[in-house]
Amino acid sequence: MIEILMVDDHAIFRSGLRRLLADEPDMRIVAEAANGLEAMEHLRRRSYGVVLLDVNMGGRSGFETLRRIRAEWPSQPVVMLSMYPEAQYVQLALEAGAQGYLSKDRDAVQLVTAIRAAASGGCYLAPGLAAPRLGRQRDGAPRHYSLTEREGQIMRLIVQGHSLTAIGEQLCLSVKTVSTYRGRLLTKLGLESNAELVRYCLENGIED
Repeated sequence: MIEILMVDDHAIFRSGLRRLLADEPDMRIVAEAANGLEAMEHLRRRSYGVVLLDVNMGGRSGFETLRRIRAEWPSQPVVMLSMYPEAQYVQLALEAGAQGYLSKDRDAVQLVTAIRAAASGGCYLAPGLAAPRLGRQRDGAPRHYSLTEREGQIMRLIVQGHSLTAIGEQLCLSVKTVSTYRGRLLTKLGLESNAELVRYCLENGIED
């Protein structure tokens, strides 16, 4: 069962989403928050399969809340929801550490798919939306400069040929957590596979 924390400042939207997801046998909303502060309080009490996080909220914004979540719970899956167009904000969301970004006018099937993808350690992009594939950040720095220390560590271990299970044992992490880190670093680098990751490291002079 995927247990979900829903973070949105509109009670009617939260109620509608709760009814929508009630039809799914493998997921349910178990907690709600109206703002980022309440969301952090919920997360300090327990973890969730996925956090659904609104971008535009009163007080602390969704992006600021996401940065706080990443700082305290790096492996917590988060899918961002917003009325803003995906093409405008999806890269910002993924760079900030979200596992997906969906406009609220998307259909329910895509939302359910995004939740399942995030809960399993993957990322989700809506159909027709290309994954970011930039070699450098806006300031001209290589994309791997945006990786956290842990993401960089896991990247090097993958390139060295270690399996996710072996990496988890070495770093005292669960395989699911390692998989989440892998999905996040691939997204940040605009890559889709370990083979592409190896090629990227070779092209950018990243040694094992």
